Amino acid sequence: MTSLLQDLRLALRLVVKSPLFTSVVVLTMAIAIGLNTTVFAAVEALLLRPLPGATQPERIVQLYRTFPGITWGSNSVPHYQDVRERTTDVFSGVASWTFSTFSLSAGDRPQRLTGQVVSANFFSTLGVRPALGRFFLPDEDVGRGAHPVVVLGDGGWRRLYGADPGVIGTTINLNGRAMEIVGVAPAGFRGVLHLVDPIAYVPLMQLGEVQPERARSFENRGNNFMNVVARLKDGVTPAQAADRLTAVNNELAAAYPDDYAKSGTTVILQSDAGIHPSVRSAQVGLSAVILGVVGILLLVACVNVSNLFLARARDRSREMAVRLAIGATRRQLLRQLMVESLLFAVLAGAVGIAVAFVGIGLANKISIPMEIGLRPDLQLNPTVLTFTALVTLAAGLLFGLAPALQATRPSLVPALKGEAPAGDSRSRVKQGLIVAQMALSIILLTGAGLFVSNLRTATQLDVGFNMDDAVMASVAPSLQGYDRPRTEAFYNTLLERLRQTRGVTAVGMVDQLPLALSNSDSRVEIPGYVPAEGEGMNVHYSSITPDFLAAMGIRLVAGRDFTARDDSSAARVMIINERFAERFWPGEDAVGRTVRRGGRDHTVIGVVPTGKYVSLGEEPRAFMYFAQQQAWSAAMQIVVRSRNDPAALLATLRTEIQALDPQMPVVDLRPLAAHLGTALMPARIAGGALGLFGIIGLLLAAIGMYGVMAHTVGQQTREIGIRMALGSTTGAVVRRVMGQGLRQVLLGCAIGVAGAAGAFVLIRGVLYGTGSMTIATFLAAPAVLVAVAALALFIPARRASRIDAQVALRYD
Repeated sequence: MTSLLQDLRLALRLVVKSPLFTSVVVLTMAIAIGLNTTVFAAVEALLLRPLPGATQPERIVQLYRTFPGITWGSNSVPHYQDVRERTTDVFSGVASWTFSTFSLSAGDRPQRLTGQVVSANFFSTLGVRPALGRFFLPDEDVGRGAHPVVVLGDGGWRRLYGADPGVIGTTINLNGRAMEIVGVAPAGFRGVLHLVDPIAYVPLMQLGEVQPERARSFENRGNNFMNVVARLKDGVTPAQAADRLTAVNNELAAAYPDDYAKSGTTVILQSDAGIHPSVRSAQVGLSAVILGVVGILLLVACVNVSNLFLARARDRSREMAVRLAIGATRRQLLRQLMVESLLFAVLAGAVGIAVAFVGIGLANKISIPMEIGLRPDLQLNPTVLTFTALVTLAAGLLFGLAPALQATRPSLVPALKGEAPAGDSRSRVKQGLIVAQMALSIILLTGAGLFVSNLRTATQLDVGFNMDDAVMASVAPSLQGYDRPRTEAFYNTLLERLRQTRGVTAVGMVDQLPLALSNSDSRVEIPGYVPAEGEGMNVHYSSITPDFLAAMGIRLVAGRDFTARDDSSAARVMIINERFAERFWPGEDAVGRTVRRGGRDHTVIGVVPTGKYVSLGEEPRAFMYFAQQQAWSAAMQIVVRSRNDPAALLATLRTEIQALDPQMPVVDLRPLAAHLGTALMPARIAGGALGLFGIIGLLLAAIGMYGVMAHTVGQQTREIGIRMALGSTTGAVVRRVMGQGLRQVLLGCAIGVAGAAGAFVLIRGVLYGTGSMTIATFLAAPAVLVAVAALALFIPARRASRIDAQVALRYD
């Protein structure tokens, strides 16, 4: 222990004695450690963090229904209630929840905020305790429309009431209905999906009040929209629970054969679900890619710092030789040098935490543009800090071990004279480190380039509609207490007023715009079509008004658009895309064909080109449109196409809506092109982050190459002077110095390209295009790195060519 303390004191003196060296090492490593910490914090929030606020979260599972082609289906209210009553032998609690949009007024402007509708046992099933007041009581889970009570989320309590503890017992107006505030959820608790911070929670019995369109959901077993969570009883495994659920499903299938045909259940641990099980593989894949990239960045930084330590080891070789000569053991010297390296690593880790603090703060300000308002919740919690500590320790060992081993093996006689021995092994290690740095930099640059070009490809994809010269907004009259007749009158008046606006060429409405990362689907039957084994017959759809297709710039390739005559009293009609027609009637005219949905026949009246509906990376899929009057939706998004200035059109759209109802919240008011940001979000995050990492890696490579070659030229001053005295020209010196470095650069690039090709095979599944842009990236990355390396080499080479031969010959 005494020896370690002595080594630590010596290391501290060296740190203070060499402020420039210390600053370069600490800042280089701090950036790499900070970025690794920030990225890991995101992975921890998405994939690793136990459910915040829950008791024994490892016992919580999520329950999903399965249908042909659907593995992670939602649950209906009657199904949830049956499961809750019939599985008390395996679950101590079964709860349900769904997102809900709440309308409330704060100040002069009405707002739409995200909350949740939950069963009364939701909080008890999760094992959460209230911060203030109480949660819902068991008798508040019976009596539809009864119990107008609400529990505020911690964020809602702070945002709306300034964290006033006297809020319990007061009322809040949600969707035009006064509700009593009975409790406040604890800080950190955001429900099952902790990326969303619900403003409030209302009991399931209020579903028909806050979402009137779902008032009949208590009887409809086919209306699957509820999420279900359960707590396993002690000693019960997920497999045992799954077996019990299969038995329950069979019982229900016998009682309700039409609703349970070919359906089943799936059980997954809450800790394994991520944002949603259906996208977990994509989450894991993208997380692995970004962690791999910042890991490579860390290795590049370690190689840089290792080269610096190797150069300093050359300068300290005399010191090491003297210590060995007077009796110090190689083990003692190695321990001292590793203590120095680890001290530098600890300092870099501390600064890296500060870098991560800034990065996490910026990441938490990101608002993902979805109606439920996804917001990250990155934290510097014990798990993340433990990761930082391990990365810091590993980095200290990585950048310190090779230089320490080299420094403790000096050739005593040359070292005591202050000379470098012939064939110094440090040069070989240094050259190997340069090659490794170049190879890692190529992999890093190529990966960054692929994701940046991926973003460019994504912005150029044909999405199937025209985003130019159009604006959009979302309204939901039902959240203001409107019934259907009043909602219809509001929409009809609004559409008519907008059509009469000068410059407007088309205006229409839809219940869910494409590329919002979500969409509704419904099972269809095609007369005469026999599905293949396991073929899913659920097709995504939207409910639209007449002229919506024109407002979106979607052309009809066959048939006609909806008209005002396609109302609830008329025969059911639908419009499909070309993929739908090709799938069910290949080579035939689809107009006039019959599709059965929801027990009713629909006639195909039109066909439109296939576009992108859920995500930019999706394969062409069947899609269908229904007339809003025949597939009623109370909450709609308005699209207005016009020759007017978009800013003026946005102002007009808000004015017209609030002229009809000043208390009507208007959300998502923006140009239609901005809506694409939702679909581009994954590509933008990946492209932006990896592009930044690539630039940092390139700078580190350039600085490292410059530092190594500058030190090498300094060591070769006498040799260069001799060559110049013997007649070498300035150009020859420059070529020789640059040639030494470029050979290592080119070898590293060749190894790096091979490594990048292997990495490409692993990540190509998350890229939108792998054509000419990929080839260009593989060519550009080595070209950029060689150019930057050549510049980094030229500066010390040029300096070497200006050495005065007489001064160099006297250099020692």
